[in-house]
Amino acid sequence: MGGTALSVLSPCTAGYVAPIVLEEMASEGLVRYEPDPGYWQSADGLPYGYDIQSPDFEISVEELQFVAEAAGTVMCCDIVLHIFVSDLGGRPALARIAERVARRADGWVFIDFRAAPSAELLHYLASAGRCVRVDDAVYLDAAAMTAWIAHPDFHVVK
Repeated sequence: MGGTALSVLSPCTAGYVAPIVLEEMASEGLVRYEPDPGYWQSADGLPYGYDIQSPDFEISVEELQFVAEAAGTVMCCDIVLHIFVSDLGGRPALARIAERVARRADGWVFIDFRAAPSAELLHYLASAGRCVRVDDAVYLDAAAMTAWIAHPDFHVVK
């Protein structure tokens, strides 16, 4: 897949999170693409979409266990939000949608960093919310994701 994707793990069922994803995409100003309602577009024509899949489809059992322990519950679905082009301007919208979906669906957003996160950054994120480190990446709850979006080093890796 080209472009960028963010994954949100949730303990809620796919049926519960699907309407939330649609509402949050619309609240970001995205509209359904008429020829194919599975795709969405921003006002400037950037193409977005989402998939809801089993959490173990792309994530290891060990990684899911780390998140489940931190969350205190098993993750039931993985919401994968996409922007289908490599456009840096569309990535903040993707992050905002992921944060709001995580907030409403008790989710955890997977963040991959350009380089290993510093102890200072991990402390900043953990003091804002909950942060689970997995190698050089993290899963952030909605509060920590809000802090990451506001951080001067904020980025979303392709």
